[in-house]
Amino acid sequence: MNSKKILVIAVVILVVSLILVAVFSFLYIKSKTDVNKPKEKFYFEVGEMYSNVKDSSSIVKINITLEVTDKELLKILEKKKFLINNQINEIIRSKTEKELEGSNGQILLQKEITEKLAKLFNTKDITNIYFKELIVQ
Repeated sequence: MNSKKILVIAVVILVVSLILVAVFSFLYIKSKTDVNKPKEKFYFEVGEMYSNVKDSSSIVKINITLEVTDKELLKILEKKKFLINNQINEIIRSKTEKELEGSNGQILLQKEITEKLAKLFNTKDITNIYFKELIVQ
């Protein structure tokens, strides 16, 4: 091969290498900034519900708001609100008064409801639930 061909091949390889490095650097930097950027939060009002407590004559009055990070999920939740109500009723009816007592009971209930709803809707975008009211009477 003559030196002109070798020089052209070397320049092409160098340009392609620089382009690849630039693309991968851009993608790496973009992925790092997306991870650090907090997701926007949206809220879905489940509303007020009443449910029986396991092995008791007590009733739970509960008012729940879901926190989600996907705006499109709000539309799905609205259409499937009956599934949310059913799932929450199942969870509460499986709890005794003792399991619902105190802040620890509330935290465990929040965690369980969040996990079950995330599983039900096959999403990680349900990030938390909030109790406006939680009364066992």
